[in-house]
Amino acid sequence: MHPSKHASMAGAAAAPGMNPGTPPGQTGVNGSVFGGFRQVLHKGALIFALIIAILFAMMFYQHQRSAEAVRSVEHTRQVIAYINALRTYLLNLDNAVRKYAESQNPADLDPDLICHQSSCPSAKQLIVLVGDDSDQAARLAPLPALQSALETGFSALRQGTAGVAVAPPERDLGGFDKSAIEQIHRILIETEREELNQLETREAERIHGENLSSALLGIAGLWTGLALLGLYRETVRLIRAGIHAEKTITQLSLRDPLTGLANRRFLQENATHLIAGARRSRTRMAVLAVDLDDFKAVNDQYGHAAGDAVLVTSAQRMKQLLRESDVIARLGGDEFVIVLGQVEHADAVREVAGRLVGSLCQPIPLAGGGTARIGASVGIAMCCTDGETLDDLLKQADAALYAAKREGKGTFRQAADSGA
Repeated sequence: MHPSKHASMAGAAAAPGMNPGTPPGQTGVNGSVFGGFRQVLHKGALIFALIIAILFAMMFYQHQRSAEAVRSVEHTRQVIAYINALRTYLLNLDNAVRKYAESQNPADLDPDLICHQSSCPSAKQLIVLVGDDSDQAARLAPLPALQSALETGFSALRQGTAGVAVAPPERDLGGFDKSAIEQIHRILIETEREELNQLETREAERIHGENLSSALLGIAGLWTGLALLGLYRETVRLIRAGIHAEKTITQLSLRDPLTGLANRRFLQENATHLIAGARRSRTRMAVLAVDLDDFKAVNDQYGHAAGDAVLVTSAQRMKQLLRESDVIARLGGDEFVIVLGQVEHADAVREVAGRLVGSLCQPIPLAGGGTARIGASVGIAMCCTDGETLDDLLKQADAALYAAKREGKGTFRQAADSGA
């Protein structure tokens, strides 16, 4: 290990696996958890487009049905009103003839008293108004002839009174009129009853259509609510997954993937905090640079897998000797840095360094049955003077470590004692 290795922590290497020539914005997200947001966006747009299309189709269909039901109900009411108008006209005609038969007064046959409209109701017009209803048209078929007979008799009666002729006998006029009027009344009553039944049926259909429309709108609203709830839950899930992924990425960027220890970046980002913490507590802080001795021989003899196992075991042994508040980081290869906070005096630091050297000198069993034998050299730097940074302390600890290796390895040296 050489002091130039710690010359500057600011020149940290780029993140592993990142192609330097690839712009950050070009990194693919389709395979990551964040790619789900695009799927949710597309899914949401498709669902809402489908719901809107269904709503518009339902509204158009229901509008057509409602308009048709309203037209049907209105037509039925017109037919009933025309039936009542025709009945009133024919009753007035019959009453006028009967009254004249009793009084022999020509004024009783005045047309203005019988029909108050410019165009009197007719059976033919009623049949036209009924239209496509074949049953009603067949029922009303005799009416034009009966109405024509009444109107013909009425016209003949008026002409007879105008020529001062003798009025026809009452029983003949009454017998003809009574037979025609009774038949007309029976037909009109049956027709009106049927139209009223149709009106009731069509009105019920109209109300049923409105209720069905309300139900369909309610179902569409429920679909919309369920879709919103599903999209909300999916979005929340993706957000949580994104936050978890971000935390995981952050943790991985600050940790050594092999040993699980902190890495160089962790020290960079927490350097100011570590120094400030030592000054606030009004105690000293120590930085220990640790380098494993004879580690290259393990790689050469047993392979890199055995070397990784030695690094992991060494990290575990060092962690067991330290407090939870202390920081231990792997800078790379067989280089480690330990930051001891709230140290009362240098003797305590030297004691820790001695224990580290002793622990790391112990044999390390390997998976293949062999045993790795390494050692450790430690350089110590004490903190802190005004303006001193973690980079400064690392340089001092590295210089002390170099002095320890120069004096035979398997030992520790403090920066002030090494003349660094």
